[in-house]
Amino acid sequence: MSTGPVTIAVVAGEASSDLIGADLIRDLQRLNPGCQFVAVGGRHIKATGAELIQDNEVFSVMGLAEVLKDLPRLLKTKKQVVRTILSSKPDLFIGVDSPDLNFSIAKAMKKHGVPVIHYVSPSVWAWRPGRVHKMARFIDGLLTLFPFEVECYSGTGIDARFVGHPLAKQIPLQVDKQRSRAQLGLSDKKILALLPGSRNREIKELTPVFAETVRKLNTSDEWQVVSSNVSEAKQKQVAKLAAEQQLELNFVDDTSALLQAADFALLGSGTVALEALLSKTPMVVAYRISPITWWLVKTFRMMQLPYYSLPNVLAGDFLVPEVMQNDLTTDNLLTACREVINDPQAEQRMMQFHHIHQSLLTAQPDQAARAVLNLAESLC
Repeated sequence: MSTGPVTIAVVAGEASSDLIGADLIRDLQRLNPGCQFVAVGGRHIKATGAELIQDNEVFSVMGLAEVLKDLPRLLKTKKQVVRTILSSKPDLFIGVDSPDLNFSIAKAMKKHGVPVIHYVSPSVWAWRPGRVHKMARFIDGLLTLFPFEVECYSGTGIDARFVGHPLAKQIPLQVDKQRSRAQLGLSDKKILALLPGSRNREIKELTPVFAETVRKLNTSDEWQVVSSNVSEAKQKQVAKLAAEQQLELNFVDDTSALLQAADFALLGSGTVALEALLSKTPMVVAYRISPITWWLVKTFRMMQLPYYSLPNVLAGDFLVPEVMQNDLTTDNLLTACREVINDPQAEQRMMQFHHIHQSLLTAQPDQAARAVLNLAESLC
């Protein structure tokens, strides 16, 4: 790719991909000041100076059944995004995570001759592995966050490259929890991070059971319970649901900073579980999807692994407790939390967290941006 004016379209459909996309854009801006960006994203991508053509909040839907319910609205918005991107005459399209959204946009880009790079491999090692061959029809290059993912694309024609995980370079290998606590202005009491997720369904499903569990766990008031979310509106939503369970929450704006300060975390599945691992924070991961989605997953055997949280996938074992679906009750959560908090092998578990953290680092911190520029040389 030349160092002159180049237009890159970036679509980051979720809160986690907004962080990753913003990190990539900043590195590309530094390596090639001629790059201009049109993007779908959130506040982090907006802060890079990219032209935000659509806020990603509109795509904040989780689960097969939930997507079907909102399908007309999603399709209309997606078509508008495609039209707006194409009108900018992009030299390259980069979809960040969110395969259900980005793959359909990528197909449209490919049809119009725009080279496609996808950043963050879908979980083909755990969920519908046959997708890799379909992906080869519309994806030219793929940037993976985890080293083992590159092999999944061997022989497909997709140029897959491990670029490390942005969070692994942003969070220090050695986390100073006392200092992190002071920077957030929190008290010296032990901190319990309560993080049900950023999607509306996650908040509604997980906050009540999380709050009831923590209230029963914290009877002696030894924990300061702190939460965080992507917007003030969602913080208020979480606070209201927690208050209904007689639990008062404190809030901070930065989830990553909270996890680096926390002594324990109760959280929903997703990137936040990886953030907890990188922050060397003991955790319990919980999740519940709609009964219809769960029935589809079980009936058609869509899950390839016995665990679903990123810490366990990376460890290849049950490194952290998972409480899912029908098992997600206050009693079960309470038992899991107490086992982790009183774990006699906590130090060994933290060593495993440390080793996984090291495995997600690359020699160059801007490896993803360098890979994009390298791939673009042959694609554009």
